[in-house]
Amino acid sequence: MALKPLRKDNVGSDVAYVLGAAAEKGVVVRILGASGTGKPGDANNTVEVPTNASGFPVGVLMTDVVSLDLSRFPHLASNHRDETTVGRPVKIMTEGYLYTNMVSGAPTPGVSVYYTVGGLVTATNTGSVVVGTFRGVKDADGYIGVNVKVGV
Repeated sequence: MALKPLRKDNVGSDVAYVLGAAAEKGVVVRILGASGTGKPGDANNTVEVPTNASGFPVGVLMTDVVSLDLSRFPHLASNHRDETTVGRPVKIMTEGYLYTNMVSGAPTPGVSVYYTVGGLVTATNTGSVVVGTFRGVKDADGYIGVNVKVGV
């Protein structure tokens, strides 16, 4: 589990993108390439988990993406839920707050949130775009609150 249930994502969430690889929710994702329009249904709206700290972040992944063959069980494929398969639409938080354990380092409250390789959030300036601010410090389980505000 990479996110705690305590979150507010109805302010800004998006389901216009697809992820082409398996990933765990709670990581920052960025646009893959430069051809997507951002409109729902555009086949070019592909995002990826960053392999470096460059590129334009879209937001925080709110859906686990798994690699399963659902051709025998199409009724099990449900979009915009807690889990979906590779190549299907995913929910991405663009504005709101969440608690994630996908964090690098030991940030303090009010510090800017950057992302690093693998989409982890960090207080260290990696040269990436700022994706929000930290709400506090890590709890006993390693989760930390993040105010997300990307591209808004």
